[in-house]
Amino acid sequence: MSKIYAHRGASAELPENTLPAFARAIELGAFGIELDVHLTRDGIPVVIHDETVDRTTDGAGALADLDAVDVAGLDAGQGAPVPTLDDVLNLVGDRMHVDIEVKAAAAADAVLLAASRQPALRFAVSSFDLDVLRHLRRQSLEIELWPLTVGAADAVLDTAAALGVPCIAMHDAFVNREIVDYLRSRGLGAWVWTVNDACRAADLEAMGVVGICTDDPAQLLRSTGG
Repeated sequence: MSKIYAHRGASAELPENTLPAFARAIELGAFGIELDVHLTRDGIPVVIHDETVDRTTDGAGALADLDAVDVAGLDAGQGAPVPTLDDVLNLVGDRMHVDIEVKAAAAADAVLLAASRQPALRFAVSSFDLDVLRHLRRQSLEIELWPLTVGAADAVLDTAAALGVPCIAMHDAFVNREIVDYLRSRGLGAWVWTVNDACRAADLEAMGVVGICTDDPAQLLRSTGG
């Protein structure tokens, strides 16, 4: 059965990448959550998708130009603040798996440090930046790494083999049974983002994808029983 991950938390119901959205994913019984990490100017990993705070908060400016105290004072929707990575990992504990997407390469080491403070945490680090994944592998042979990609390009597959990763995190538009079977033949699972249609999720589950990331975990959990 494909594992259901809440994309930026239960973001169809609550503001993305906020503690209420992640708490809702836990309440629903999602297998995991996906979140995004950037660094503030003073080196604190915060959970937010964009390089700037403009779209998802009531503030403005690049995260690289803001200190953590500045970011903490912003409203990320419905009164919720932008959480630090520590805030989210403290909330989750050992209750679910966490896909931590490193958006800015400079955040990679800070992510490892935050994860090390949670010995019971079950997590993977994903990134579109293959150099970030290579760097993390040099830091740890045990950490689970997921290459993020739109399609199954040769460079991604070669990197996956070199790093010993369990799966490729692929955009839904480029996933079909042939691709899933091919990845399986290379010892790789297909983890798919972002799927908000229950029929499509059922098709992907029938293909044998290992994970499905969705904005609406409530809907997909009802439809898949997962």
